[in-house]
Amino acid sequence: MRRVILLVIVILFGIAAYFFYEQTQLKKHEAQRQMFDVVMTEKMQQLYDKAQDWSKPVSMDVHDPRLSGDYKILSEFVLNYWLKNIETRNIYLRDLEAAKWNHFLDVNRLDKDRKQKFVETEQMLEVVRRITTQYQKQNQLDKQEALAKVKTLDIDNDLQQSMQEKLEQNLKVDQESALILLELQILDKAEQMFALLKENDWHKENGKIMFQKDAEVKQFNALYQDVLKLNKEIEQKKKQNAAEIEGEL
Repeated sequence: MRRVILLVIVILFGIAAYFFYEQTQLKKHEAQRQMFDVVMTEKMQQLYDKAQDWSKPVSMDVHDPRLSGDYKILSEFVLNYWLKNIETRNIYLRDLEAAKWNHFLDVNRLDKDRKQKFVETEQMLEVVRRITTQYQKQNQLDKQEALAKVKTLDIDNDLQQSMQEKLEQNLKVDQESALILLELQILDKAEQMFALLKENDWHKENGKIMFQKDAEVKQFNALYQDVLKLNKEIEQKKKQNAAEIEGEL
């Protein structure tokens, strides 16, 4: 009888110990989850602020001593993912600046280049097309590599699955790709404007391009208005993308 009672006590003690351990682990898990939210809010805000200056490479320490285990691995993965995406975009912007893309419609430059058979402008358009295409490819590659990497993370299956679904959704509805497509449309319009400049007579007057025929003026102005409209859409898309980053916070 005593042996039976002793066995029951041992079993009850074992059950109590198990539930105590489980409860302790749940509390630790919840504490880490809450700290993960705190750390990610701080880090993502730092990253967002740094990303505004695209003139130099973005760098940030993704490690944080307040996190451990699965949430440490996950936070570093997410931050490295955003770092890579931001730097890919910023490299693209720096390359466009190096190509003097913002001076494409500079009237003085065009007038000078016309005397040299538009060699500079043709090279500029060629380089910008190559830069934009490369950026488009790199953007997709970054996201595909991130999706492949998340599948190898040694973390809780639910956390891994949730992040994988998020990245898969990003590939399907990629706001960055939508931004690139708008920029490619501007490039198409610029090439059409350049064709008009190259194929028709015009002169510089009071800092403006003056064509000889009204039809050419209307066509050029229509293309220019399209560019302004696309630029406006790009700014709206940038705000939308920024809101998505804030959503990550």
